[in-house]
Amino acid sequence: MQTPYGTTALVTGASSGIGEAFVKKLSSQGFTVVAVARREDRLRQLQDAIAREGKGKVVPVIADLSQADGVDTVVRAVEAAGLAIDLLVNNAGVGYLGSVETIDRDKTLAMINLNCRAVVDMTHRFLPGMKERKKGAVIIVSSVVGTIPTPWFSAYSGTKAFDLYFGEGLYGECLGTGVDVVTVLPGLTQTEFQAGAGMREYHSPYRKAEHVVESALAALGKKPIVVDGYFNKILSHGTRFIPRSWLVRISRFVMMRELGLR
Repeated sequence: MQTPYGTTALVTGASSGIGEAFVKKLSSQGFTVVAVARREDRLRQLQDAIAREGKGKVVPVIADLSQADGVDTVVRAVEAAGLAIDLLVNNAGVGYLGSVETIDRDKTLAMINLNCRAVVDMTHRFLPGMKERKKGAVIIVSSVVGTIPTPWFSAYSGTKAFDLYFGEGLYGECLGTGVDVVTVLPGLTQTEFQAGAGMREYHSPYRKAEHVVESALAALGKKPIVVDGYFNKILSHGTRFIPRSWLVRISRFVMMRELGLR
C-alpha cells in the first residue's frame, strides 16, 4: 500500500508505550515499520502479533540509542534490509525523578544521549534522503514538561525542551522541501515511563498512548507542534501567561508533593 509519505517508517523506543502504539498504527496504514528498541523479546512479540493480524510488516532492530554506536547499528540494519526511511518517529526517551546530584551521573548522561543526541543523529542520517525524494516526515516526541521548569526533574525537562526547540526549528528548515515535521507534547500517559522514572501512579488525567499517536498524525503537515489532550494544552499554553519566577515556584510546590517532601 502506498501512503502519502511513502512505504517505510522507523520508530525508536518501539517495544512499549507510545512507540509500540506508533508501530501498530503505522503498520495498519500500510507502512513497513523498522522498530528499534533494546528489548529483543518485546520486539519479537510485537512483530509476531502484527504478522498474525496481517496488518503490516515489522522489521525489528535491536539497538541501545543511549550508546555511542546505537544509531550506527540502526543505519547498518536499514541499509542491509535495502530500505529507505520515509517517516521517522524519534520517540525513544527516558527520565529519572530526583535531585540532580542524587541521580547516577552515568544514567543522567545516557539519558541526555538518548533524549537529545540520538534524536539529532537519527534525523541527520535519514532526513537527506527524504529531502532528495522531496517526500517524507519526521515526528519528534517531546513532553509538556519541556515547556515548564521542573525541579527534581531538571535534566529530563531540559532534554524535552531541547527536543521541542529542535523540532520547531527543523519544521522551519523543512518548509517547502516536501518533508513535514511535527513535535508532539504528551503529558501523563498510560505507559511504563512513570515506573521507570520513579513516579507514583495517578488515577487521572492519564491519556492513552494511542491518543498521543492520533494527535501526532493528525497534526502532521498542518502545524509545527501539537499538545496531546485538553488538560495538557491548558497546562503548557497557560504557563506563557505566568511570570517565570512564579512558574518555577508553582512547579517546585507540585514536585515536592510528588516526592513527599511536603
